[in-house]
Amino acid sequence: MKLKLILTSIGLSMFLQHSFSQDIETEKSTTSLLIYTNWSNTYRKLTVNEGLFADSIGPRADETSYNLWSFGLGFRSDVSKNITVEGGIAFQRNGEKYNFEESDTLYRYDSQYHYISMPIKVYYKYGKRAKVIAGAGVVPQLFVNLKQTLETLSKDKLTTNEDIKTKIGYNTFVMSAVFNLGFEYDLSKRTTIVFIPEYKVQLTSSYFKTNGLKHFGRSLGFNIGLSFYL
Repeated sequence: MKLKLILTSIGLSMFLQHSFSQDIETEKSTTSLLIYTNWSNTYRKLTVNEGLFADSIGPRADETSYNLWSFGLGFRSDVSKNITVEGGIAFQRNGEKYNFEESDTLYRYDSQYHYISMPIKVYYKYGKRAKVIAGAGVVPQLFVNLKQTLETLSKDKLTTNEDIKTKIGYNTFVMSAVFNLGFEYDLSKRTTIVFIPEYKVQLTSSYFKTNGLKHFGRSLGFNIGLSFYL
């Protein structure tokens, strides 16, 4: 009788232990690491800084958009079945181009504004393995530098190229708002692929308040990457 009780106790203990370990294995983490890259068609809104320092926009009205890649790292936390909060850090670029060319004249440049950004977003998700995801947030940005490539034609009709890097005249901190609408698909219990189109609008000017113009970056593109549950 005692032997039966002992064997029954051991069997029950092993069954409970096995069931508990299965629950642990199947339980999904609520925290994930996101690695992504961003492609965007970037542009700017350029306005006159009305007042003492006002200046005309002039030829810069003919600037065009610039397609650029950025990349980032984020951490996500599922606060509920449908709500996810994301924070992270990214190397972000936006810019514009200008090209004036005639038979004896060339003036061409492309400008890139480099930032270390810290996007903070809230997403709403709908779906199981394949999910629609929509969100919005704010993006604090620390200015790194302006990188400009300038190409001109001299009087001797020789093309000259100049690379310019500077921080002078630019605000060290700007703020943007961001809006997302896209898709996610769970490749496994721990890995998710994300494709999320994104619109970003800069809320504060890139230039010092003493500049004759105000510059606000704009971008429309998409994030693509992988999310790994930890």
